[in-house]
Amino acid sequence: MSLFDWLKGAENEPAPVVDSVDKLAFYQRAWCPYCERVKMVIGELELDIRECDTNEPEHLQALMAGGGQRMVPCLRIEPEPGQYFWLYESADIIAYLRRHFGADK
Repeated sequence: MSLFDWLKGAENEPAPVVDSVDKLAFYQRAWCPYCERVKMVIGELELDIRECDTNEPEHLQALMAGGGQRMVPCLRIEPEPGQYFWLYESADIIAYLRRHFGADK
């Protein structure tokens, strides 16, 4: 749960764990400093995660339809084929990536 969710009083389910970065997609915008923070960690961990630039209408539409917000960064996690979990907030995304795909994994 991010700080923003806590402030809103939201009860979020934990992000599902997947066994491969092929089940992840990173929704971002080039000018977003929070996206850049996440991209630095993706590079540091040497992960090959598909990037979806929300300046492209089809990616923005997918983000809005699936995640319900246009906010970036967002990590789409696919625990089962066709089922998606949308993880927002750069700190939460970074923590997820480090925990599940960090050097000690």
